[in-house]
Amino acid sequence: MFPFPDEATRKALDLGRREVFQTYRVLMAYELQRLRPKVEALPAGLRRDQLAARLETVAALAEGAWMLQITVRGATVEQVATLFKEVQDSLDGVVPPATGNPYLTAAVNELKSKIVDVMNDASKPTHAAVNNAFARLFGSTSTPAKKRFAETVTVLQDLLKRTDGKQSGFVYNALLPDGMAALGGGQGDTAVVQVAREALDGTMHLWELAATLAHEGTHTLTDKPTADIVYRHRNAAYYLQGAVGLQNAANYEQAVYEALGQGGPFPTDLEVAAMRGRTAPRMDSLHTVLASRITRAWVRTYHFTRLDYTRTDLPEPVALVLTDLPKERAYAPLLDAYMEALHAAMLALMRAEGRLVVRTESNMLNYSTVINKDGTIRFIINSGLAAQAPVSQVLRWMLDELVAEAKCQVPKDNAQLLKLILEIERFDEDNTDTLSEFYSSFH
Repeated sequence: MFPFPDEATRKALDLGRREVFQTYRVLMAYELQRLRPKVEALPAGLRRDQLAARLETVAALAEGAWMLQITVRGATVEQVATLFKEVQDSLDGVVPPATGNPYLTAAVNELKSKIVDVMNDASKPTHAAVNNAFARLFGSTSTPAKKRFAETVTVLQDLLKRTDGKQSGFVYNALLPDGMAALGGGQGDTAVVQVAREALDGTMHLWELAATLAHEGTHTLTDKPTADIVYRHRNAAYYLQGAVGLQNAANYEQAVYEALGQGGPFPTDLEVAAMRGRTAPRMDSLHTVLASRITRAWVRTYHFTRLDYTRTDLPEPVALVLTDLPKERAYAPLLDAYMEALHAAMLALMRAEGRLVVRTESNMLNYSTVINKDGTIRFIINSGLAAQAPVSQVLRWMLDELVAEAKCQVPKDNAQLLKLILEIERFDEDNTDTLSEFYSSFH
């Protein structure tokens, strides 16, 4: 590790001790040679860019004027040592604190300066692009959506101020599932956004982190906080309209991507109109319905893991499906373990759905599934069958294939699993009316 200069070493540098100065120059070159390949091997993104910039700053100093100015050598070596430590800490997995975190601050500032401040200022060059993004994601409800977005950014700014590195504001959580950079919950003064390492150390692109914080921030709104009805993959958010769009967190997230011109390609205006008008290909629509049902099952089973079964019963609609579970409070540890396993099964299923690609072919006899080398799950169905089979049957066929690929072991049989997912709106007490209306709008 590149050594920080102590008081004696710094004094020697400032007095022009040649051997001390030259030793640091050699170590500086060595450390650059050691760290550069490690930084270059990181995944492309903001974290790699930031660490590479630190090393380039050191490289410039190595040949800079400080070599000729004896009195600044101690301070410069201190600066170099600090930059090297920041790079090494990131490579070693040291998690930067949430308090005063520059990445969280920059992401929230991005939402304020490039979206909220632009919405109602026609003089801004990106005014039309920002408003068009909200129109595409929310249609006739884009005006209230923009208002809720601005309220969300205010909430995020307040969370930054309240972050104390403990239990308030933005809180680091090492146990968030892989791929989940943040998780928002609570409202008002009790609002908290849990964040993973990638939200704190610059791993994510700034626009990606900004979109994620907007998504999670809408969950903490005091008035009608959003839900996860469907996530943004496969452009599913564009299918939502009216109240259901306003209530879906991913719509606000997708609006950030579009407003900032990042994360594309995006569907064309004609494609968006077809999705919202329900004239898109039927299988694409039903894939969106399936994704939403699985998402809601994952969210709801997460809530089941948070219940204290020593004090409360399993919700009755779920107990009617999971009929083999014990009901007595004495078996709370058993229920706790079961719900953790059920939630893990839903996560596996949700990840499998994220790899699902649906295709129709006229020469297919019925339907089949192929697992491609890249991990995608290709579900191919006869065109006529896809157009005429009842919605519930098509969803069941797709879900059967996903369950087999995800290797779900909980519940005890597929009948229970299918019932939980294909009738999730019955068990989802927070969103029953919204979900029922959404699902029934597809035919």
